[in-house]
Amino acid sequence: MTPRAYQQRLRAASAEATRRRILDAMYDELPEIASLDTIARRAGVARSTVYTVFGSRAGLCDALVRDVADRGGFDDLVRAVGAADPLEHLRGAIRANTRMYAAQREALSALWRMADSLDGALARAEQGRLGGLTHLATRLDEAGLLGVGREAAIDLLWLITSFEAFDVLYTQRGRSVDEVADRLVHVAERSVRLPPMS
Repeated sequence: MTPRAYQQRLRAASAEATRRRILDAMYDELPEIASLDTIARRAGVARSTVYTVFGSRAGLCDALVRDVADRGGFDDLVRAVGAADPLEHLRGAIRANTRMYAAQREALSALWRMADSLDGALARAEQGRLGGLTHLATRLDEAGLLGVGREAAIDLLWLITSFEAFDVLYTQRGRSVDEVADRLVHVAERSVRLPPMS
C-alpha cells in the first residue's frame, strides 16, 4: 500500500469515527434534540465539524433517523424485500418492520413526538417507506395476488405497517413482538390479497 493510500484510509476511518461520535451524541440526547452546540460538545468536536460532516441540521436529522432504523435491523427489511415470492416479501417485510420498531421503540416514539423539530427527516423517511410499499403492491398486483386496487393496497399497507399500528398492539395491548407481527401479517393478507383458490 502506498503512503498516500494509507493516509486516505486513515482519514476515512477518522471521518467515520467522528460521524459515529456525533450520531451517538445525538442518539444519547433522545427523547429531545439538543442544540448543535450541546451535541458537538458531547461528541468532542467543534460545531463547524457537525456541519462539515452532515452538511446541515436537516442532514444530521436525516442521518439520525437512518441510524435509528439501522440500529433496529433495517438490513432485515432489505433482505425481506429481496424475496423472490411477493407473498414472502409481504410477510418478511412486515415481520422485519415489526422487529425494527420493537428494537427501537423508545427512540422512534421520541422521534415521532418531536417530528416538527427534525427538519422534515421523518417525512422523508416516510416517503421512503411509501416507495417500498408501492413496490410491494406493484409486485403483488403483477403476480395477480391483489384483491383490491393497487392504490387501495398501498393505503392499507401504509396503515398496517405504520409505527402507530405497531405501537397500539405492542404498548397499549401488551402483545409480544411475534404476536404483533402475526396479527399485522394476518390483517395485511386479509386486506389486500385475493382469497386463495380452492
